[in-house]
Amino acid sequence: MSYWSKTFDGRPEHVSEVRKFTRKVIGDYKGADLVELVASELAGNAVRHSDSGEPGGQFTLHLATFPNRWQVRVDDAGGPRELHVCEPKPIESIDDLDAFGDEVEAGRGLALVAAVSSQWGVLGDQAGRAVWVEILKPREIPA
Repeated sequence: MSYWSKTFDGRPEHVSEVRKFTRKVIGDYKGADLVELVASELAGNAVRHSDSGEPGGQFTLHLATFPNRWQVRVDDAGGPRELHVCEPKPIESIDDLDAFGDEVEAGRGLALVAAVSSQWGVLGDQAGRAVWVEILKPREIPA
């Protein structure tokens, strides 16, 4: 197992830094684009929907790689809003995201996260939350 974490200021412009950090530590493996997408979505949710997005707020990204899966977790400052998840459509690759169309921009982020993950969950409450996701690594097919 390899593990990395980094704390970011809770500002929208730092979500692009999350993507860069994720790609740097995960590498350019098949399926890494989904890890980058999930990390970005969870970071964006922390900034938009938790107290991490308030002045002086922060969130922490945790990434782990295992032989058969990746784990992404974002810890935020919590807040009064309840998490809401729409029913996801199955997604097997980044190309399938076209099926979501404008829904991705309309609050369907956790549905997207659920669709690309093997499992996910939320820990904590209004005082602080951790949203974690596991993404299975694609199997390499021998030539």
